[in-house]
Amino acid sequence: MKKTSFFMLVGFLALFIAACGNSKEDNGAKDDEKLEPIEAKLDVPEKGEKGQTVSLSTKVTQGDENVEDAGEVKYEIWKNDHKEESEMVEAKHDKGGVYKAEKTFEEDGMYTVQVHVTARDMHTMPKSEIAIGEVEAGEDHQHGDHESTVSIHLMKPDSVTAGEEAEMMVHVENQEAALDDARVRFEIYQDGQEKHEWVDLAPGEAGKYSGSYTFPEKGSYNVQVHVTKGEEIHEHTMETVVVQ
Repeated sequence: MKKTSFFMLVGFLALFIAACGNSKEDNGAKDDEKLEPIEAKLDVPEKGEKGQTVSLSTKVTQGDENVEDAGEVKYEIWKNDHKEESEMVEAKHDKGGVYKAEKTFEEDGMYTVQVHVTARDMHTMPKSEIAIGEVEAGEDHQHGDHESTVSIHLMKPDSVTAGEEAEMMVHVENQEAALDDARVRFEIYQDGQEKHEWVDLAPGEAGKYSGSYTFPEKGSYNVQVHVTKGEEIHEHTMETVVVQ
């Protein structure tokens, strides 16, 4: 009886371990599915006319699934060689994972349109170009010898409250690949304010840098993101944060 009970116990343990192993494999498969990256297919016309409305469209997917619950989709638009004057345009979900916006260009020239997509704890920001009206000779798709290859995206809370710590993250790419080992800092101030606060961000996974700041009072704050790496990269971008 004792031998029979012993072998029964061993058999039960073997079945239990096998079941656990299968469960872990199944969970692993599910985790792999969750880690499948999002993709954004940016659709921008090659040409447009000054003063006319241009439609911008981006289809966001994850594997075979249309992503209809993106946290943020917005278009950053600038005239080539004038990225410091870029404009952000919010996009709205239309249907089937397609996010649309419109833009009216007021000047002729070559423009860059970059879409910033944040969805399911992931971020991507492909870009394209559009020629508006009469484009001067030489101002074509080969213009960009000194155009910045660095893309910076600030991810902030939907609402920020004075006196409460606000967690923020910055995603940085260089030549459409994650930029690691950079120094990323916030320069925070209000218009007319002489004193500027500086916040160093901590590096995380694949080009992501995080930090926090407690805004002392209600109002609009300028949050300028500075990215430096060696002697080659020194870029910045500005966003406004409204504090309630």
